[in-house]
Amino acid sequence: MMRMFVHTTRCAGGAASGAALVAASLANLAVAQTTALDCVPPPVPTADLPQDVIEEYREELGLEFSNYFTEAQHYLQCLEMAGETARQDIDAALEAYARLQVLHSDEKHIQE
Repeated sequence: MMRMFVHTTRCAGGAASGAALVAASLANLAVAQTTALDCVPPPVPTADLPQDVIEEYREELGLEFSNYFTEAQHYLQCLEMAGETARQDIDAALEAYARLQVLHSDEKHIQE
């Protein structure tokens, strides 16, 4: 469970900037995004088997490797989407931080 603590401040214009910041943050949270935890690597098949087993099950082993390569592509795509999600989250945090810095500088200016 995520908790957010917000201190609302009033700008010279009278708008509750903290509330707007929270609303923008919650809007970002509402979108389902892929994270690295959603990406599960497929088990790697082995060919380290006795020669007679390889010969007898060559077709099944080939299919197992083919399935692995397909699943590995999906895994890599998932990691790419997770990386994009991480970049978006970091960008959103930087924007929120920049807004906080502006609010803090406005608050200092009003107090002076």
